[in-house]
Amino acid sequence: MKSTYGSRLAEALRLAGRERQELAAAISVSVQAIGQVIMGKTKALTAENSERAARYLGVNPYWLATGEEQPYMAPSAGWPFTAVTVEQWNALSDSQKGRVEGFAEGVLKESIGVKSPGAPRAA
Repeated sequence: MKSTYGSRLAEALRLAGRERQELAAAISVSVQAIGQVIMGKTKALTAENSERAARYLGVNPYWLATGEEQPYMAPSAGWPFTAVTVEQWNALSDSQKGRVEGFAEGVLKESIGVKSPGAPRAA
């Protein structure tokens, strides 16, 4: 049996570790609208809101819309990691995500020759 859009949206929320209220606020729709989609009273979000929801939840927008392919975004589709899944990332606390982002920012700046404040300068 093919999954419904509502069941995929519920699964995307679960994978992301997010609540309906958070998604509703992120894509500017009502919590009731999210609930109606999940319960199957409405077939799906608009294409634009579906794309926003997928981006916010870190899932493959094509999977969310159609149920085809995998829920996780492929690296070429915007997910930057090959050894870390969206589910693993979403399991991190905001503090842990901030530490990873800070580390990545440092590596990226270093790769283009930007020194961090307080870093020793080359003579």
